[in-house]
Amino acid sequence: MNPLAADAHAISFFGFARQYQRAANLVYESHKTLTNPIYFLYMHAIELALKAFLRAASVPIVADRKRKHHHITELYEECRGLGLRIGPDDAFDLRNVVALLDGANEEQGLRYGRQKGSSLPELCWARDTVEKLLRAVEPSVEKKAEADGIVPERIVKLDMIFGKPT
Repeated sequence: MNPLAADAHAISFFGFARQYQRAANLVYESHKTLTNPIYFLYMHAIELALKAFLRAASVPIVADRKRKHHHITELYEECRGLGLRIGPDDAFDLRNVVALLDGANEEQGLRYGRQKGSSLPELCWARDTVEKLLRAVEPSVEKKAEADGIVPERIVKLDMIFGKPT
């Protein structure tokens, strides 16, 4: 594990959550038949949003070896204990979507497939729930960023992309 990743700010996790959500939405809008990739992207957006919420509460992510990183049900319960709510129907909305996606991803099923069948939320339900989650997490992330003096849009790292040599 990268010890520096434990110090990743909530805004970093949240930015990646938004990217996975947007990617899922683009695939959803253009090719709804690509269900496994769409579910995986939404599930990962949820995982990153929950981690953003935890980091906004100054809870370590990577350094805490007890935390099960890809088990979004456990992450959700931890966030719920810290006050995360997306609305009055959390128990029937976010909790169910999280549990269904977590179950479907058992043994990395959404990434690699598996012989055993699974139960999944309807794609539009997953999509709507991810949007509600991100809207609910965003104020905490923004508040933490402001408190820590982080300016949105300021470059904090640089990735270099090389083209194929000709």
